[in-house]
Amino acid sequence: MSNPLADVESFLQQTPPFDLLEAQLLRRAAGAFEAVYRRKGTELLEIGASNDQLYLIRRGAVEAHDKDDNLVGRFGEGESFGLQSLLTGKPVRFRVTLIEDGLLWMMPRKAFDELRGASQAFDTFYIRSLEDRLMSALQSGTGRSRTQTLFMTPMGELVAREPVMVSPDTTIAAAAKRMSEHGISSLLIHEDDRVTGIITDRDLRNRVLAQGRDPAEPVTSIMTADPLTLDDSTPVLAGILAMAGRGIHHLPLARDGRVVGMVTTRDLMSLQTHHPLYLAAQLQKQESVEGLVETCRRVPKLFELMLSSGIRPEEVPRVLTMITDTVTRTLIGLAQKEFGPAPVPFAWLAFGSQAREEQSLKTDQDNGIVYADDAPPEAAEYFRRLAQFVCDGLDACGYPYCPGDIMASNPKWRQPLSGWLKHFAEWARLPDPGAVLQVSIFFDLRGIYGDEALVQRVRRALAECASGSGKAVFLAALARQAAGYDVPLGFFRRFVLESKGEHKETLEIKAAGLLPLTDMVRMLALQGGVTVPGTQDRLAQLVAAGKMSQRDGDRLAGAHRLLSGLRVRIHAEQLRKGEEPHNHLRVRSISHAERAALKDAFLVIREAQKGLALDFPG
Repeated sequence: MSNPLADVESFLQQTPPFDLLEAQLLRRAAGAFEAVYRRKGTELLEIGASNDQLYLIRRGAVEAHDKDDNLVGRFGEGESFGLQSLLTGKPVRFRVTLIEDGLLWMMPRKAFDELRGASQAFDTFYIRSLEDRLMSALQSGTGRSRTQTLFMTPMGELVAREPVMVSPDTTIAAAAKRMSEHGISSLLIHEDDRVTGIITDRDLRNRVLAQGRDPAEPVTSIMTADPLTLDDSTPVLAGILAMAGRGIHHLPLARDGRVVGMVTTRDLMSLQTHHPLYLAAQLQKQESVEGLVETCRRVPKLFELMLSSGIRPEEVPRVLTMITDTVTRTLIGLAQKEFGPAPVPFAWLAFGSQAREEQSLKTDQDNGIVYADDAPPEAAEYFRRLAQFVCDGLDACGYPYCPGDIMASNPKWRQPLSGWLKHFAEWARLPDPGAVLQVSIFFDLRGIYGDEALVQRVRRALAECASGSGKAVFLAALARQAAGYDVPLGFFRRFVLESKGEHKETLEIKAAGLLPLTDMVRMLALQGGVTVPGTQDRLAQLVAAGKMSQRDGDRLAGAHRLLSGLRVRIHAEQLRKGEEPHNHLRVRSISHAERAALKDAFLVIREAQKGLALDFPG
């Protein structure tokens, strides 16, 4: 016997949150709806009236207006309305009117409440915040595995023994004997209930034996002072990134301010053969550009392994950026072997997505060099050769030259500190909007190698550049650019897909979502005096500083994670098919829940754009 409700069930299976119901409950939901036809102009909900129905639009569209007749929303096929009054039992707040002839499905409160009581997932959908739904949609598209659990495991669970410590007056010889007795490769120096330093077996080789140092000297003479220490609840992935980013092999862990153990790179690498830290270690060992190029061929495989082993897609860009940083540092080391040590302190700067730690596959180079002002005349030629070596090496390793020539190989972006300060002074003094947009990439800046004091000086100068007399023009230009992107969401929240060309019927999620979002957050960070480069970090600091509400911060962060994660998944799928990575998403390839979340993300961006447009009318 045919199912008379088959068409209704089929539609509900495609419609959040009914797609979360089990088959039996879905059938019950289908039977609970009453279908009604109404003509265009019919007022369905009146402000102040009571409401005992869930309305689901099968065909047609409605508009909602507040008491002042302001439009607050439009809803189309597959969307519900009347929820607030239904969930709270309070009078209707918005007038809802059909703006075209429509077919509506109406479910009584009793049936609606029974479904909520029978399905936690269905119930949760209605009470979760928008930002929660954004993240849930992304996570639902990825499988959980043992390895994902592993990467999210607190570092403290890897600690096998209590830390071994000595006092600052311990001699080097006694410390070495202690390490041998305990069979360990590192030792902490402890004073007044505080860890003040660390020595490793590498320090004994390089700082004692190689330099002929007296073993009777105190251990403080060879220790690394104030070592990086993480809380023992830190996830394994964050520990991997911290260790690889600093090139350290031993990481003390603390709980409630007290060191409780030590984790080494060997501990982490023993967890899994194929993981980012293993590849980073292999990259650091290379002694030629050719070897580095060969090792970098494994990056796409690492990309696949990270996703298949369960790292959340939105976390993959940080790992890929860590790999790029490692390749860059290794190339700088190779260059210094060939050309000798630098004549003065310098720093290698990363801009754009590398600075924000938001890289995916096939990312162009954006970099520069700053060096000390007291450089001798020959320094310019030294840094020219070093920059060319590194930029050529990066290109050979799969990081193409920047089409806009924003690279250290360009003398304009290879300057002594005074040269950079002169750039910034010119930008601040001549704040032409077009010029501002050309240099906006430099506001995402991070030091990859070298003298951190130079990096901090450049960063401060950048912040001052955007806060001087030309601040208003600076911020207005950046705001107008961020607000000017077309979000691909049309009438009734329908996606506006590309209509022609190779990528017909797709969404370009980088240009349509990530670019406006990162541009907005960069501008807000400049306005708020926040100098960290990462989008998520900027949002966190804006909220912490009271420059942005927690709600807005959470929503923008959720939208950014969703779009970043979807982009990574697109690239992974293209990689599996042997295609060149691009950012075009075929909407039909993602779940209905993800489509709904993607619409939410675009709405969040559009709302933020409207706020910018109001603050910076152009």
